[in-house]
Amino acid sequence: MKKNRYKFKINKNGFTLAEVLITLVIIGVVAAMTIPTMVNNLQRNELRSQFKKAVSVSSQAIQKMKTDYGDLIFDKDKDSEQAFRDKFIKYFSVICKENCVNEDRYKNFTNSKTIEAGYFAKNFIVQDGTSYGFHKGEKSHVMYISVDINGSDKKPNRWGYDVFSFYISDDQMLVPCSAGIPSVDIVCNNSSSPYNGIGCAAKATYDANYFKNLP
Repeated sequence: MKKNRYKFKINKNGFTLAEVLITLVIIGVVAAMTIPTMVNNLQRNELRSQFKKAVSVSSQAIQKMKTDYGDLIFDKDKDSEQAFRDKFIKYFSVICKENCVNEDRYKNFTNSKTIEAGYFAKNFIVQDGTSYGFHKGEKSHVMYISVDINGSDKKPNRWGYDVFSFYISDDQMLVPCSAGIPSVDIVCNNSSSPYNGIGCAAKATYDANYFKNLP
């Protein structure tokens, strides 16, 4: 019986401890650089989806109100914010109807000042956690609807991030607040104003990259 004339040399060389450690360090550095960006992008995309849903649901509620109550769903010279809220709430599956939101947790766009008390004074929370607040302007008598799109228990609780304000126009439509409309005090990303962020809803509506570019 012939013996196998070919012998195979087995390579017993492997990675050294130093090489393994260097590889792990590189993986850790890459992960530290990329994971926060990925998480941030996911959060921004989620906020964008929640915003679009809140706008759609709120607009549908307004249309239903016009069907049920006629073209004048809010008389800014006669109706109170409570009266409007009591009409609006009927079109939602509500889990909390009274005193649901702590206003002190809400901040402006730059997170520097608390949102003026009153914007969530009259409020309710729906099944998915979205919070609605109502405020009637003292001078303009405009009805503002402020929406916390991911719920008051989830941060950042800031105007222009997860809190957006709309108003009922003279032609009884839901309109996203924009800088200077309907009040000159309404601004978006103006750090000198305590109302910084209240006017960001329009930009969030029409700018496809709004949430992606949030600082």
